[in-house]
Amino acid sequence: MSGVANMKIVLEIPGRADATPLVQSHARSLAALSGFDEARAVAIELACEEAFGRIAERSSGGPIDPPVRMVTDLSTLALTIAFDDQAAPAAAIEDAPGGHAPSGLDEVDLNAVSRSLIRAAADSVTWMPLGRQGHRTQMVFNRPQPAVAALVHPERLQAFDEQVPLAPPQDYTVRLTGEDTDWHQIAVAMYRTYGFSYPLDDFYLPDRIRALNQAGLVLSSVAVTNDGEVVGHYALDVQGFGQFGVQRPFTGELGKAVVDPAHRSRGLMERMRRFVEDAARERGMTSVFSEPTMAHPFSQKANESLGSRACGVMLGLVASHLLGLKAIDSAATGQRTSVMFYHQPLGPQAARRVYAPPVHRQMLWRTYAHCGIDVQDAGPAGPAAGHTDVIVQYVPQIDIGVMAVRAVGHDVAQRLRASLQQLVRDAGARVIFMTLRLDDPGCPGALEAAERLGFHYAALCPLFDEGHDVLRLQYVNVPIDFGALAVAGPFAREIVDYVQADRARVDAL
Repeated sequence: MSGVANMKIVLEIPGRADATPLVQSHARSLAALSGFDEARAVAIELACEEAFGRIAERSSGGPIDPPVRMVTDLSTLALTIAFDDQAAPAAAIEDAPGGHAPSGLDEVDLNAVSRSLIRAAADSVTWMPLGRQGHRTQMVFNRPQPAVAALVHPERLQAFDEQVPLAPPQDYTVRLTGEDTDWHQIAVAMYRTYGFSYPLDDFYLPDRIRALNQAGLVLSSVAVTNDGEVVGHYALDVQGFGQFGVQRPFTGELGKAVVDPAHRSRGLMERMRRFVEDAARERGMTSVFSEPTMAHPFSQKANESLGSRACGVMLGLVASHLLGLKAIDSAATGQRTSVMFYHQPLGPQAARRVYAPPVHRQMLWRTYAHCGIDVQDAGPAGPAAGHTDVIVQYVPQIDIGVMAVRAVGHDVAQRLRASLQQLVRDAGARVIFMTLRLDDPGCPGALEAAERLGFHYAALCPLFDEGHDVLRLQYVNVPIDFGALAVAGPFAREIVDYVQADRARVDAL
């Protein structure tokens, strides 16, 4: 990695279109300091121009408008550029007569220039409210780092031979990463297992694996032979998919699991997973979760054998061409790949009091019971008098939108509609997931508003949002063949059937 590391800059700019050259110049300078090449620097400049232009459109342009703050955070991992503004919030387009929001993507040009700039440049873009301070548009650009293919001899990158003889019996050490040679060996193992088909590229970049672990964002465990060779890897992502800015992680996502075929059938996968679970307990976490693919049943079966509990299904999470799963003949190939959501408790689970939407109460209660969690109704429901707090994120790498509702207010219908349209029209997202805190009295009303926009049931996710249980919903505007989904356990099958029925129910509203 080249360029400067660890820098914070705040620039105040008039919220007017004629200030755009200041934004462009500053963005180009930041890109150069971060070590991006010319093409990426231009893309970052254009993305910042687009983000600022949207703010300028919502500003009155008068001389007394509050300035826009362009806030930059440059770390070893990424260049983060945020625009804080107090312009009028984006308004939702009114319902078309007769039902759902006008979100039919067939009518939207997904390749429009106004959408392609941020999509092409940012690794994630997030829109969030700042209360009385206005709004924030935040873009994250992962800094350039050499991939494993440029760092090791090509012979080391040959795909694992699945029929290779087993290595001699030996003792293995399972530990957290930390040795200087770990990072390259993990990246090699990921490449030899997945090629470059794994949907997120973090674990092809040795320097990034090290930085994520050193920052405490990832806990990587490795299985090591007597002579120091890394032959297995299992990670806990402290801020797993759909979690935002976790300050105190109650749960995290398990994944990035690899074992060299020459060392399989020796319990290394389970040992690494249990080691990571123990490390999570030491950090005060009370559960972990995983999202095994439904392109095949094997990883689901592994989760169930280790005590994980099926809690939901997320349809179309990843484009199938990004997975490239080896030696797996899946009937689901060709459609976006769906995943199950599994909850793994790390100790006794506290009883819950939640505001369950009546339409999903029975399924939520059954899922809580399946997870061994006591639950009861919290009482009369109803939204707060304040405004709805929604964080919106788009992840271009897997073409997914996320909406996290942190508080339900009187304007929930308008805020959800505006957020959906931001993802559909501004980012071109076809698959969007929403979370509602189940201990929020406004949860039932928010569900009704979400259903009018086309969202249906996905999952119960315990402790998912800063320790709050959430009801996850999904908006899926891509074909899904439920018959092609691999399902391992009986309760997982019950959930899949429930999601299919609820999708049909919402479509008929």
